[in-house]
Amino acid sequence: MTTYSSETSKFRQLLLPFCQGYGIDIGFGGDAVAAHAIRMDLPQPYASAGDASVQLGGDCRNLLWFRDDVLEFVYSSHVLEDFPEELTASVLEEWSRVLKPGGNLVLLLPDQVRYASYCARVGAPQNDHHSIAHFSFDYVSGVARKLGNLEVVASFPELGDYSFGVVFRKNAATHSQSNQLAALEAKLADTFRERDQIQLQLNRIRLHPAYRFARMLKSWVK
Repeated sequence: MTTYSSETSKFRQLLLPFCQGYGIDIGFGGDAVAAHAIRMDLPQPYASAGDASVQLGGDCRNLLWFRDDVLEFVYSSHVLEDFPEELTASVLEEWSRVLKPGGNLVLLLPDQVRYASYCARVGAPQNDHHSIAHFSFDYVSGVARKLGNLEVVASFPELGDYSFGVVFRKNAATHSQSNQLAALEAKLADTFRERDQIQLQLNRIRLHPAYRFARMLKSWVK
């Protein structure tokens, strides 16, 4: 396992105010953003910046431990860039799923162009896990914007040699969620309307002379 000084340690004081309450640090790498953060990583992390143990080991593309809308913050440092471009949106959607409305998605990430320039300047090998050549603040913000339920509340386009930070706040509902809710409400209203119509028909049947006569004959048979 590779040991290194974490990016989180460099910018903890800047980002910690956005990580209050009940939340999770995804891919914490041995050094969580806060002592109260739930520590989530691979069962066997490939790198470590500290000796804190993994509390939840698994795939961060599926936060199966959590229901919707339960966490007050989700923090992640230098993880999102490891996924192929076609997965960026689905990963962000999953991370935002577990946030309460008003909760913060706090991301510390590398700008790939600046990162490549930094590695060339100092003669260091690049991280082979980085998979998107144009990964940047603008790229991540653009993908998040399309999800419809995340708004930028704080941004730090340049941090250190190659990082950037962004804080998204989860809105109460996406446009598609609002449409889904409206559709469910309409379906429920139709169900109640059908129930009322059936009840009205039953009442009419009960008042019909033939029905009353049949009930009377049944009582005589008894």
